[in-house]
Amino acid sequence: MISKKYFFFLAAVGEIISLLFQIELLHQICKPLLVLTLLMFFWEKSDHRKNEKWVIHVTLALAFSWIGDVMLLFTDKNFLFFFAGLGSFLVAHLFYILAYWKATYERRLKFHLSVVPFVVIGYAVLMGYLILPYLDGIIQIPVGFYAVIISLMVVFAWYRRGQTSSSSFQWVFIGAILFVVSDSILAINRFAETIPYAGLAVMITYIAAQWTIVNGLLKHPNES
Repeated sequence: MISKKYFFFLAAVGEIISLLFQIELLHQICKPLLVLTLLMFFWEKSDHRKNEKWVIHVTLALAFSWIGDVMLLFTDKNFLFFFAGLGSFLVAHLFYILAYWKATYERRLKFHLSVVPFVVIGYAVLMGYLILPYLDGIIQIPVGFYAVIISLMVVFAWYRRGQTSSSSFQWVFIGAILFVVSDSILAINRFAETIPYAGLAVMITYIAAQWTIVNGLLKHPNES
């Protein structure tokens, strides 16, 4: 039986090709399949772990990511789709945060003083300084709130350090950072300055982010 991960890789390659050669139909097909095939792969690999609560949280994170992907396909037709996509990914990050909390040895995080959260906060402030002046007042609120939530997603990923296997921590933390990089490129390109090949850069980092987060969580030691 062919592993579901190959369907994800096929969708990822198709999406990258669609952006490189501007094949809109291929883009419309492959982008919704990215998270859908990743979810199928996740179910395949976590089938024996359905009793672990973080599995449900990851499933919901991917489900809302899929909704976000679909909504963002239509942003050129109506800007409201952008906010629908933004809201969907915000909820996805909240479920990832819950997954990070539960996918630990004691099924809860232990917080301690660290420089990393301050670096993340500093980066969020920098991004706000670069982007918010370009937004109308009412738009600043949801964009700013989203920035807070995705920053918390990175911070929570960091605090899994020492509370899961080293490989699980590393993969998830790298994935969380890649998610921020992807969203940063998207935000700067959409609201501030045009970035060459921004769409391609956004999708490559997004694909890598989702893949590494999901695989990292799957590397968390089995609780049974």
